[in-house]
Amino acid sequence: MAQDFLTKHSLLRHQTIDQEAAMYKPVREKERSSKCFVFVLAAFVICCAVLLAFASLLRLRSPEIKLRSATLNHASYNSASPSASFNATVITHFSITNPNYGAFSYENSTLRILYAGVKVGDREIRSNRVNGRETKEMNVTVNVKSSKLPVTGNLSSDINSGTLNLTSYAKFSGTVQLLKIFNKRKTIEMACIMNLNLNSHAIQGIQC
Repeated sequence: MAQDFLTKHSLLRHQTIDQEAAMYKPVREKERSSKCFVFVLAAFVICCAVLLAFASLLRLRSPEIKLRSATLNHASYNSASPSASFNATVITHFSITNPNYGAFSYENSTLRILYAGVKVGDREIRSNRVNGRETKEMNVTVNVKSSKLPVTGNLSSDINSGTLNLTSYAKFSGTVQLLKIFNKRKTIEMACIMNLNLNSHAIQGIQC
């Protein structure tokens, strides 16, 4: 009888263990499913972040050009009509900012200064490049003369007023290159109005 009792006790114990294992099996499968879902979700989020970063990297934007300042190095003038004239040396300081990760290579360009819509001075700017995420600053000196202007009474009156309204204009065309694979043509322009004060020999009121 003792042997039968031990046998029954052993069977009951195995049944209890099997029942407990059967109870814990769904819980373990549920935990595994939850972990898989978390891993898949994390991988999806990481892939989206990488794609967004790559798309932002490939978005090639236009560089920005800005006239920072202009100074007058020399100025002479004659207000007597009809031989009114002026001669000046203007030093411009401007910058080109490249917001892209690839370099911006621009071609030869020209900085022009106009009076009443007529060119009175220009200066060639040699081709160069602006590296990615950098700003290139330049000083360009332009000799301004009124010899190309038509003979009118407006110049004489403007000189007598002590102020000449000038416009500086520059256009840069070039290519933004990324990873030596992606190339995009970009053109940027700068047009700024400035007042040449003949009395104080200064450039004032720059507006771009």
